[in-house]
Amino acid sequence: MRHPRRTATTTTLLTAAGLVAALGLAAPATADPAPARVPAQATTPPDPGGSGEHSETTTGVVPPFVAPSHTGPARSVDGTARSTAGLPASGLPTRLSSRSTSFGSSFSGSVFDTSSGSRIWSKQATKALRPGSTMKLLTATTALRTFGTRHRFVTPVLRAGSRGDYVYLKGVGDPTVSSYRLDQMAASTAYQLKKRGIRSISLRVDDTLFPAPRNATGWEASDVGQWVTPVRALVHDGRMVSDTSMDAGDRFRSELRSRGISVRDLRRGATASGAQQIASGRSPELRTIVGDMLRVSHNDYAEKLLWASGMKAGTSRTWAGVTSYSRSQVAGYGVSTYGSVIADGSGLSRSDRLTSHTLAQLVLALRKHPSLGPVIFADASLPIAGRTGTLQNRFETAPASCAVGRVRAKTGSLRDAGAMAGIAKGTDGKERVFAVVSNGQPYDADLRGRIDALVATTTLCM
Repeated sequence: MRHPRRTATTTTLLTAAGLVAALGLAAPATADPAPARVPAQATTPPDPGGSGEHSETTTGVVPPFVAPSHTGPARSVDGTARSTAGLPASGLPTRLSSRSTSFGSSFSGSVFDTSSGSRIWSKQATKALRPGSTMKLLTATTALRTFGTRHRFVTPVLRAGSRGDYVYLKGVGDPTVSSYRLDQMAASTAYQLKKRGIRSISLRVDDTLFPAPRNATGWEASDVGQWVTPVRALVHDGRMVSDTSMDAGDRFRSELRSRGISVRDLRRGATASGAQQIASGRSPELRTIVGDMLRVSHNDYAEKLLWASGMKAGTSRTWAGVTSYSRSQVAGYGVSTYGSVIADGSGLSRSDRLTSHTLAQLVLALRKHPSLGPVIFADASLPIAGRTGTLQNRFETAPASCAVGRVRAKTGSLRDAGAMAGIAKGTDGKERVFAVVSNGQPYDADLRGRIDALVATTTLCM
């Protein structure tokens, strides 16, 4: 579970908020340039490969994605792919069974051939265990199915009232709003207000898209504020504060004041009926947001995407409602969710349960999907062994290092759980889908190493 973010999609910005406004139209939605301004306190430093609870998750701002110079298997000195003799595929089930014995009884593993979809190996495939952040694969599927890969969240600013001096900053569940984007929205808002002769307003923050936050079942008290924030419909810079909506409102108020707009009061409140939009800010495309979430395992991204999806679909405004919806979206691809318990979107909950069969079947379905596959398996999305994201510092030690560049997978970690689910490119040129989940053993370097070795085995390189 863990890491940070890329540049938002570049669009034309109205720094003076103005040419379109001068024509009497609302300013267009603004998007972040690269780089956006990032507050120093907004991010938890990534520690992929660290040990302990949630050592592979990220909160706060996601740094820009920097593509590695090479994403495939290790190269020889002359730049060609390093020759790896490889072991016979016929012995793969035996080797996997042998290497899986160290995980004990609280283990579930599945390996499938990507091309045919046939099972190659399994061990307690339907045993439901804590999956950690591999749960984010379900959340990614849910969000992409609900909104589409190119969806952008548009956060509007509206005005209402008899004099038009009530301004509403309305949250839409966008986890990527930055200070830069808020500031540009404030600039557009100030321009529109002054154009109408309004220099004093009441500011309202509308985060009613989501209900008042409640912790998901299975979140521990120490999780909130450290690994996840209370789930609200508005946040900026991924800040780890208890009330992200009012925090964003405070930033917006400060920018309005700096631009000559007096703000009489700042409160939380639903947008008035008939309010007119005067400014907005838009997110990167959803495929980019989902890619970031998977690559760096961002908990807050996952929870906001889960809730935004559920609210878009009209589910009940409860954890049970949104998680039930997520289950239905996964099942819609013919994936069995037998034994699954979905308590949240990030995998942070200790109540979550998934089987390796569910995870492997979902990866297989995504791999073959014409529009979702290219999103999930892009270089900037699922981590690449030894190259990117939460796998950047994995597969470092021989013999598992032979799988560097051959594996793309989502990781998961809790203090007593480790998991990985993704695809592996074999030395025989064939691709295999895998999922392994281990519970009941400390998540430390030893467990990570054994998981890496088991996954590397699927490539036939060891």
